[in-house]
Amino acid sequence: MKFRKKGKFEPETTAAATGDAETSVKKSDRGQWGNQAEFILSCLGYAMGLGNVWKFPYTCFSNGGGAYLIPYVIVLTFIGIPTFFLELIMGQYSGKGAVQVWCLAPFFKGVGMGSLLISGMINIFYTMLLAYCLYYFAMCFQKNLPWDTCQHSYNTPACFNQREAKPCHDVEGIWYNNTCYNTTTLEPERTEELKNLTQNLVASSQEYFVRGVLEQSDGIDQPNGIKMELALCLLGMWILCFFCILKGIESSGKIVYFTTTFPYVVLTILLIRGALLDGSLIGIKFYLTPDWKRLGDAKVWGDAAGQIFFALSVGAGGLLTYSSYSPFYSNIYRTALFVAIANACTDWYAGFVVFSALGYMAKAQNTAVKDVATSGSGLAFVVYPQVLATLPVPQLWSAMFFFMLILLGLDSLNAGVEALITSTVDKWTLLRPYKTLVALGWCILFYLLGLPMCTRAGFYWLDLVSYYSSGWTLVIIGIIEVVVFAWVYGAKKVMAHVKEMTGNRLYPHWWFVWTFITPLFLLAVLIFNLIFMTPLAWDNVPPPAWATVLGWLMTVAPLAFILFTGIYITITTLTKPDTSPERRSCGTRFLELFKPSSKWMPAYMTKELEEKAAEATYRSNANAGLNGETQCQDARTTITDETDGTVVSYRNGEDAIGQNGNATGLQTGDDARLESDRENENALSDHHDNCYQDNDGHPPTGNPVTYENAAYEKDKES
Repeated sequence: MKFRKKGKFEPETTAAATGDAETSVKKSDRGQWGNQAEFILSCLGYAMGLGNVWKFPYTCFSNGGGAYLIPYVIVLTFIGIPTFFLELIMGQYSGKGAVQVWCLAPFFKGVGMGSLLISGMINIFYTMLLAYCLYYFAMCFQKNLPWDTCQHSYNTPACFNQREAKPCHDVEGIWYNNTCYNTTTLEPERTEELKNLTQNLVASSQEYFVRGVLEQSDGIDQPNGIKMELALCLLGMWILCFFCILKGIESSGKIVYFTTTFPYVVLTILLIRGALLDGSLIGIKFYLTPDWKRLGDAKVWGDAAGQIFFALSVGAGGLLTYSSYSPFYSNIYRTALFVAIANACTDWYAGFVVFSALGYMAKAQNTAVKDVATSGSGLAFVVYPQVLATLPVPQLWSAMFFFMLILLGLDSLNAGVEALITSTVDKWTLLRPYKTLVALGWCILFYLLGLPMCTRAGFYWLDLVSYYSSGWTLVIIGIIEVVVFAWVYGAKKVMAHVKEMTGNRLYPHWWFVWTFITPLFLLAVLIFNLIFMTPLAWDNVPPPAWATVLGWLMTVAPLAFILFTGIYITITTLTKPDTSPERRSCGTRFLELFKPSSKWMPAYMTKELEEKAAEATYRSNANAGLNGETQCQDARTTITDETDGTVVSYRNGEDAIGQNGNATGLQTGDDARLESDRENENALSDHHDNCYQDNDGHPPTGNPVTYENAAYEKDKES
């Protein structure tokens, strides 16, 4: 191997690695990021997601506003950055995916399988959310935005739209059921009745989402068929995902230049537009005003830890996958710090965008900001579209907003699917040349699994999967990762790997953080999640018993993978005959499951072994071809000698005929020569077919060997 001074890595090139050898080496290679920028942008795009826009701002203001910054930064320092950095280190050092990396302690191989199972469940409901965004994006290209009116057939009498009600309110009337009631002409009882009815109005954007887009049924047990528009949008998102990961990181690494950076452009445009709105400062002030008393609330610290842990996407396998494609000598420390801090800054930046618009909406409706603020799908599909609908050219701002959400979610989705693809081709290396087909297979499978969310009961399914699939189970996997990497494998070894890859020694505090601080913080987050966990309910109605059981199965399944895989590996190891000379005891062999196996090695050594194997295969094929060519040459020489004998005999016959003048003898000699000629040509053809073939049984390129009989040419001339 050749090393550059500044941490760059160049594979060794040998004279034998040409022609077919180059093809063999290329097929055996997992691939690498084109440059460091692709890796950084991909990790940033994976960490960024829908939660940056529709979860963090609400979590911030509900936990003390500006005071929330203190626990947020502390948790980022002791949980976010250490766990994020740890996964990147192990992935880059080993060059292995989320499952194969656990050869550092084979007993815990199920951790990788469990994390991929969680990633798969997240992919299912996450893509459905993006399908909603795609649906809204398509609806933006209409003359009138469909969520800005109560004139649809599905609207109820309680539907309310600020734009439609404004003329009635200007004359101090009561707007209800698309009708303006003049209070001066109504009886007092009727006026009081209408005022009571207007206390329970539903925004037009809310009815559009629930009754127009979802056509929501009364429960999860009432699917009422698939809504084709949503099924097509879901299909469109999976097609888009497939084309992004068509060539693995070779294609997704180029796409992130746009999908990761353009959302910042849209956020900036929306922030400038929101800051110019009347009342925007009210919302920003509400967002940042600190409530120092909340710092003593355990819930604030628990929410901060949960936000950081889930925002950085730790424990789902994507970070290990992406870092496994990073060049061995790249500066992983710089990448980890940059991505973690940039993601945190994106959270806060998005908060200004959201609350500037909510402040404008609160002032327009003459209500408090806390009454219009919400999070999750309610913010993305109800509140914010309602705000954008009041702006000039609402189609433009709405299209930009939903396009930004699609890009934010697409990078996270690509990483989740890529983690599964990489683990598949790492396990079965023969599938590497067919990685595109593997990607297609995963996309088709996820699309089929997501179809229940396209039914009229689809939103209940989405809630069920999102609630049970990625909660405290992901925190448990994070705890296991930190404990295994820092305690079982050894935090000092991890620090030595950083020194080997970057040339820089980490400060000793990293050992203390990985060994004690981060595991304790994560344990506190787990306890907090279990204590404050509230049961899933829709309009205060719990799901059916079978749905609850299914949800708990989704929660327990990743943990079951960890437990039963460890038991299976232990049983197979102890029951296998010990062939080592020292005859190890069962206890010794069991303890070896907690130590690195022979497959654990630096990524450059793995690549070097693959290159040597490919080169050996090429040399073996080349030697076999050389031996075959020698045999063909000997056969060709023998046939040529026989042909020369035939030509001499023919010429002797010519001389005799010339002397005797016997034309019949000439004809007889010519027939004999032609018959011999055919036999020789057939023999040459057979030897050519048998000897001049490549390893796949195909004829080689180039002109075939031909035989030309001089006597026959002489006969044609005469």
